[in-house]
Amino acid sequence: MPIAASINSHYLTIGYELAARLGQPAVDGLYLPAAVPDETFRDEFGFVFLADGSVGPFYVSMGELLRDLWRRCPEPSAYRSDPLSLLQGFTSTAPASRALALGTYNALSAALFRAAGFEPPDRSGGSGLDGLATGATIGMVGYFGPLVERLTAQGNRVLVLEQAPERVPDRTDVAATDDPAALRSCMRVLCTASTLINDTLCGLLEAVGRQTPLELVGPSGSGVPDPLFARGVAAIGGISFGGRESLLERLGRGENWGKAGRKYQLEPGNYPGLPALLERL
Repeated sequence: MPIAASINSHYLTIGYELAARLGQPAVDGLYLPAAVPDETFRDEFGFVFLADGSVGPFYVSMGELLRDLWRRCPEPSAYRSDPLSLLQGFTSTAPASRALALGTYNALSAALFRAAGFEPPDRSGGSGLDGLATGATIGMVGYFGPLVERLTAQGNRVLVLEQAPERVPDRTDVAATDDPAALRSCMRVLCTASTLINDTLCGLLEAVGRQTPLELVGPSGSGVPDPLFARGVAAIGGISFGGRESLLERLGRGENWGKAGRKYQLEPGNYPGLPALLERL
């Protein structure tokens, strides 16, 4: 079985188990940002809401993805479904189906963490980069402007693998590449969690190799991380929400919605594993 297929199957299997153990909480609405003609320079997210209050984020600024979602869900706040139907998107090649599947998986994961009394550790300092030596080369899959500024201010160089190279500034301390294998020379790689939607993560892991730690970052990665740790991902940077109310208020006012949640970082050493969490239910 191809690695990509195996991770999709892994996500689907865990998603089904979470839904069953949690009583199959219904999907009780979506949030989609307004679409624009060109998503190249935007980084927007949608959200799946469950009837129990759980929230699952997913990336939408990817080609025709957001417009496809609006065509599929013209009234997102009134959208209703069972979680199993949306989880089937992990078997699809359509980005809209995969995005909704991932958002549902993330929402079910949030429900599990809450029910099991598990609070992922805060991401202090951001992405485990505080101890890096000056002069390191950090790989980046997807352009993260704030992280680039922080890393270069510390005297590091950043090598970016980006599908839209026009997003990468022309600077002496920032370079772009279209070759995933070039990231092998980096001390560490930060990878956008949107690779779970376009199904490119496993290919990147193979190209980078296990000798270079790869960390998955971004709200789309806010789910049970067992499939990722099983394939060598070193750490997961996600976000958790106490509920939808504060999030929707901030979105409605056009404010920074990230402040409605709490950023966290999971690593194999601070994560008990899915079986242990299920035992707490």
